[in-house]
Order: sequence, then C-alpha cells, then structure tokens
Amino acid sequence: MSDDRQAEPLLAAPAKHNDELLDASIERWWADHFPGSAVARDTAAWNVAHAAKEALKRLLAPGQSPLQARADDNDLQGSI
Repeated sequence: MSDDRQAEPLLAAPAKHNDELLDASIERWWADHFPGSAVARDTAAWNVAHAAKEALKRLLAPGQSPLQARADDNDLQGSI
C-alpha cells in the first residue's frame, strides 16, 4: 500500500510539467506577438486580449472541461 502512495507524485509530475510547458508556450507566443502591436496601444483591446489568453490557459489546463472553463470565465463577459 505504501508503494502506491509513493507512486502518486511520480504520476502527477508529468501532467504538472506538461501544464507548465503549455503555459510557458502560450506566454512566449504572447510575448512574441502582442507587445508593440496595435493591440498594445489600446488599453481596452489589450485587456480583452490578455483576458482571452488567461482564459485559454484555464481552458487547456489538465482536468478542466470546456463547459466548466466557460462557466468559470467571467473575464470576457461584455467586453467584446
């Protein structure tokens, strides 16, 4: 039984690592495309785009259902 408990962190580690890689990839894409763009020069547009980026990360998080992510996401309501 103790062997099972010791294996749990090892099983969770790849998922956490993949989640961190995905977040880092999204952040890198953001940094490559948005600073200095027309979106960056308009505060309201920047805020909407940034909220969409954060919503995407939540949507793609392991164990997150698309319906739950949409239900939880109030950042974009009424902003587009």
